[in-house]
Amino acid sequence: MRRLLPLLLALALLAAAFAGASRLVTLRGDIADFLPAPATPEAAFLLGELRSGAATTLLIAGIEGAAAEDLARVSRAMGDALAADARFTLVANGAPRLAEEEVALLMAHRYALSPAADAFTEPALRAALEGVLDGLRSSAEPLVRRFAFADPTGAFLGLLRGWADGAAVRTAHGVWMADGPRALILLQSRAAGLDTDAQGATADAVRAAFAAAAPPDGARLLLSGPGIFAAEAAATVRADVKLVSTLSFLLVGAFLFWRYRSPLMLAVVALPLAVGTLAGLIVVDAVFGHVHGAALGFGMTMLGVADDYPILLVTNRAPGESLRDAARRLWPTLRLAVAAAVAGLLPMLASGFPGLAQLGLFAATGLVGAALATRFALPALLPEGLAVRPLPERLAHALLRLPARRGLVLGALVLVAAALVATGGPRLERDLAALSPVPEPVRMLDGQLRAQVGAPDVRTVLALAAPDAEAALQAAERAVAALRAAGIAGAIDHPARWLPSAATQRARLAALPDDATLAARLAAARDGLPFRATAFDPFLREVAEARAHAPLAPADLAATPLLAARLAPLLRRDGEGWRALLLPAEAIDPAALRAAAATVPGLMVVDIKAETEALLADGIATALRWGAVGGALVLLLLGAGRGLMGGLRIAAALAGALLLTFAALAAMGERITVFHLTAALLLAGVGLDYALFMSRSGVEEGTDDAARALGSILTCMLTTLLTFGLLALCRTPVLHATGLTVCLGVASAFLLACTLAPRRDAPR
Repeated sequence: MRRLLPLLLALALLAAAFAGASRLVTLRGDIADFLPAPATPEAAFLLGELRSGAATTLLIAGIEGAAAEDLARVSRAMGDALAADARFTLVANGAPRLAEEEVALLMAHRYALSPAADAFTEPALRAALEGVLDGLRSSAEPLVRRFAFADPTGAFLGLLRGWADGAAVRTAHGVWMADGPRALILLQSRAAGLDTDAQGATADAVRAAFAAAAPPDGARLLLSGPGIFAAEAAATVRADVKLVSTLSFLLVGAFLFWRYRSPLMLAVVALPLAVGTLAGLIVVDAVFGHVHGAALGFGMTMLGVADDYPILLVTNRAPGESLRDAARRLWPTLRLAVAAAVAGLLPMLASGFPGLAQLGLFAATGLVGAALATRFALPALLPEGLAVRPLPERLAHALLRLPARRGLVLGALVLVAAALVATGGPRLERDLAALSPVPEPVRMLDGQLRAQVGAPDVRTVLALAAPDAEAALQAAERAVAALRAAGIAGAIDHPARWLPSAATQRARLAALPDDATLAARLAAARDGLPFRATAFDPFLREVAEARAHAPLAPADLAATPLLAARLAPLLRRDGEGWRALLLPAEAIDPAALRAAAATVPGLMVVDIKAETEALLADGIATALRWGAVGGALVLLLLGAGRGLMGGLRIAAALAGALLLTFAALAAMGERITVFHLTAALLLAGVGLDYALFMSRSGVEEGTDDAARALGSILTCMLTTLLTFGLLALCRTPVLHATGLTVCLGVASAFLLACTLAPRRDAPR
């Protein structure tokens, strides 16, 4: 224990430092940091929607598994509870839920919000009064008494009905009810859609409201929406990483214990990894002011390369050689490996992607820290005497004979390259849904719930920019009129449907009859009906007051959460100006829509699918471009450190490993994503270590050293496979792509490093 005390003390200090740094460092998870800079206005708009669009805050709840009456009772109870929860800005389930303040404001502005000029003619007033009389004799008598004498034309209730027009869901037992039966609730959270913690809390609130509503036996709650997906995806990734980390720790620990006959090797591997992780965390936070969660995850994954450093040090030590001497002897090769790996990462800093820049800086800093810890800290802290099992004789003999078959292997690589070119190469993934960790059944449920609740499946968006809200509303009104005139007959939701422009409101109020004219028409319409002469005085008074009201503006909607929530997705601030959105509620011929939109100045048509595919393609192209720059830097370093022929030999091993990896991915039907390309960076770093140490042995040293190098590299490969092989089994796209790419790559890199190493005799 006395011999182990310095190493254990160093690990304890690192653990304490990491815990302290974790509390001080700001972690963020905005996926927009990993999206390419927009090249078109349409792409810029789409990125803005992905970052903060109101659609990312919508949730849909479905309740099924019981009789319709019971589902309606649960829906009403949940609606009442969630409407009182400050985390939601909208709760709609078909049940009337207007606060008195909202009713008062909408009543006061009903004539400005609703086109009702033809409702004030004498025949129209007569029909309206007869309708009031019929209503007083019906079951709706309480509602009629409340509103009809102040609003006999029904402008207020007509306004609410107009807002509900086009809803695909029917109402049963006072709530929205789809076939099944299934009660439906539409919610909008106050939290941003990408705030996975807050979205998880809103989902928990919905589940708690369902439990508190005393659902009958068999009733179940269904939840869907972008925020729900984001929260559940984050939880799934965390669960996968935790499971894989635990299993890989056990597998790697068992393997290292067998290989080195001591649990001490776990601490030996942990020290450089801890130093590298801590260094990356501190440097990235100092440079960027925060650390992206993906940068931390990828950086720690990339530091899997650093696990090789202590293994190479311990295993490559010659009999009787001290660790200090071994570290001094191996340092030039290790230093070159680290420099080349860092050179391959540095172009990410100049890529223009904040997320990629963090990935590159974290991994580069971590590799340098881990290498320095291996070179200077481990020899001082690690006790001598770690035993290493020799490779089985037959295995060592076979691997050391591979250089004799170099021509055959190179010929096979040429054939693989030709086949890859002939088949068009690996296919790129252009469907954003395929990159989502959300399972296909869950996405299908989301589509079903959206269709049932009447939420549009938006594939095309029309956008207008304006200097202020009033200009945006007027532009939206002109655009809708122009589209109608051009023959676009499909329903289009737009902000002026909910809040007309101030100019339109003033025009509607100016069209109201004056007091004397309205009083005369009302008296004539009332003639012969059993109403007192003063029964409709509230109506005359409120029409006169309406003419004096200032138009309702977006800033006035604080007292109308229903109207504000309906307007928010369609009209909002955009930088220094405002933006209005028009959403087709049904499929419209794209060519006809673009032709009609071209007649409206400033109207932008955004095809969501096409722009998403372009963004993904641009991201992959950018990653490939900067990867090529990194590869060129690596070649320069290898040429300077190993000479022209040595550098070309190592470069050939790396290139061959990448070729075999992507050929295997193509043969397996995998579509290439950014996740595969970032995993290729890790693969390149691992393959570089293998090729460098195999090319070093046998030239600078003897055959026994070659066998030791082979054993160390084989150990490194197996520990990598034990970790990333588990990742390949995950269904989360980023984990699956990373694990599969690295597993295929490290096996190829190991075999090619052995094959392209200098020729040597096998041990006898």
